[in-house]
Amino acid sequence: YIELNFTSNIDCEFKRNRVIFGAPGTGKSFQLKEDVKSSGLPEDQVERVTFHPEYSYFDFVGAYKPKMKDERIVYGFVPGPFVRTLKKALLNKEKTYLLIIEEINRARVAAVFGDMFQLLDRDETGASEYGINPSEELKEYLEKEGIELREIEKIRIPGNMNIWATMNSADQGVYPMDTAFKRRWNFEYT
Repeated sequence: YIELNFTSNIDCEFKRNRVIFGAPGTGKSFQLKEDVKSSGLPEDQVERVTFHPEYSYFDFVGAYKPKMKDERIVYGFVPGPFVRTLKKALLNKEKTYLLIIEEINRARVAAVFGDMFQLLDRDETGASEYGINPSEELKEYLEKEGIELREIEKIRIPGNMNIWATMNSADQGVYPMDTAFKRRWNFEYT
């Protein structure tokens, strides 16, 4: 297992998995911006992504994709915002990292999170209560980036990684969230 006893310097009043919801134009993104500002997190410790109907697991987590290298096409794992933030948090235990998801319910969130959904259950330290086995491509990428996955080969969200999101509650064109997904988040009305 990867050692995951990290601490967070974000004020304890904010939950690790947080959704600010309300009607369009009620200041959800502004509220998150102000909370980030008051937390003192520098920009390089915050990543922001916006979900949309075509957004997928491969966009969010990452995928094996072609890329150019020395005028040749080679294939390699290209990380999405979730894995980029996870990698930073695992490599920099003393810092807090934040992934902000705008419009979380504009995509089919259960499909976008895929097996990472299991990682949203957090223990008292803020780390994932349950680990998952990464794909071979993700495992290879993480190991190449300096994250050692031992024999058990499970990954977890560390306690120094938070995920905050905005969600429109009164808009057409949004997807419903199932109860199993919702129960893993702290919802705040704006």
